[in-house]
Amino acid sequence: MGKNKQQAATEARTRKATPEVAEPAVAVEQPKPNGKADAKTIAAATPTKQDATIAKLKEGWTAKGVNLDKLTIKDDGKFKLLIVDAGWPTVRIGASGGVTVMELKSYPDAFTAAMEGLDRYTKQQAREAKQAAAAAPAVATKSAPPVAAPEVKTKAAA
Repeated sequence: MGKNKQQAATEARTRKATPEVAEPAVAVEQPKPNGKADAKTIAAATPTKQDATIAKLKEGWTAKGVNLDKLTIKDDGKFKLLIVDAGWPTVRIGASGGVTVMELKSYPDAFTAAMEGLDRYTKQQAREAKQAAAAAPAVATKSAPPVAAPEVKTKAAA
C-alpha cells in the first residue's frame, strides 16, 4: 500500500534522526513465505529472564562447589521449580526471573537464600526442633491427671 506525503516525511525524519544500528550478533531466521517466523528459532535466539536466572543460579552453585548432578527442573506452567538434591529447599523461578525459596520462612534476599539454601534450611529446621523440644515438657505437665479437691466439712457432716 502506498504512503501519503506526511507518512513518507515522518519516516524520512526518523531515518535521519536514528543512527544506523549494526546487525545483532545472534542470527535470526527470516520469516517464512507465509509471514510467520519459526517460534523455536525465535525462542532459541532470545533467552527468557527465567532461563537467565536459572543459568545464574547454576553458575553460582558450581562456583560454591555444589554438586548439580541431581538437579531437576520441573515446569508447572507458570513457574519452574529447581530441586538441587534431597534435603535442599525448592527454589521457584517466576516468568520474570523472580526467585522464591519455598521452604524457608524468611530471608532478606531471595537470590542469596537460593544460593545458601541448604545451610539456611538446616538452621531453620534446627530452630524448629529446638522450639518443639522446649514446648514438649510444658505440654506434658499440663496433661497430668487432675488433683482431687480437698473435702470441705460442713456443719451437717460434723
